[in-house]
Amino acid sequence: MKKTLITFTLALSLSACSLFPDAYKTPVPQGNVLKQEDVTQLQIGMTEPQVKFLIGTPMITDQFTSNEWRYLFTSTYATDKTKKSDLNKLTLTFKDGVLIKIDPPL
Repeated sequence: MKKTLITFTLALSLSACSLFPDAYKTPVPQGNVLKQEDVTQLQIGMTEPQVKFLIGTPMITDQFTSNEWRYLFTSTYATDKTKKSDLNKLTLTFKDGVLIKIDPPL
């Protein structure tokens, strides 16, 4: 009798966990939120300060290729209300402080 009661209580307590909804997870947006209207204003020949003024400081500047700026955006546990970026990845290449390549092309 005691063994049956313990087994029944254990089974009931383990099944109770599935009755509750999942825990709330806070959406975590990270990176540069880029707007398509700002990115389409980028033009080959712009200077680095002009680009920073237009779309902001890049998320990543590589130590080995300092002429490449990378703008990245990710969101973990995103919901409908989470702030979104029009572009998730943008790479700009400069030569002598002047924009020479935009990837992906606009």
